[in-house]
Amino acid sequence: MVRLGVLLLAICRVVYCWMFLVWSLGSIYMVSINIRRVMRTHLIDKGAIGTSTIFPIYSVVFGIAWWMIVRGKPALKRWAIAANLILIFFYVPTLVAGDWRGVLRDELESWAVILIGIFGIIIFSIPYHGWRRNHLDEEVRSTSRTC
Repeated sequence: MVRLGVLLLAICRVVYCWMFLVWSLGSIYMVSINIRRVMRTHLIDKGAIGTSTIFPIYSVVFGIAWWMIVRGKPALKRWAIAANLILIFFYVPTLVAGDWRGVLRDELESWAVILIGIFGIIIFSIPYHGWRRNHLDEEVRSTSRTC
């Protein structure tokens, strides 16, 4: 039963790893869209400036979380939890900017992303030592018992 739990945890971490990559690339794409729109129309509104400043930060955090998980670095837990906190509090910068009227409505519409963030914090808070290492340790123990 423990082995199944470790396998499920490993699968969830891999799924989150690649979701972080997709969100990082999506954030970069959003910045490029805003910059192109501003260049074409020569109209700069407060939302375009805010999006163009906050999405590169999101992209960096998601990208570093992806890289840490792929490489199995010791700091992956902190970066993954930071990326999941971004998913939970995605609209907080909008509150700071003063556009608070539609924030609650937008937050309620994105409940699935908030649940993904909460589930991700739970997944990355569980101590995990790697599926392969646990699997190999069990094989070594089982062969040493038979010898």
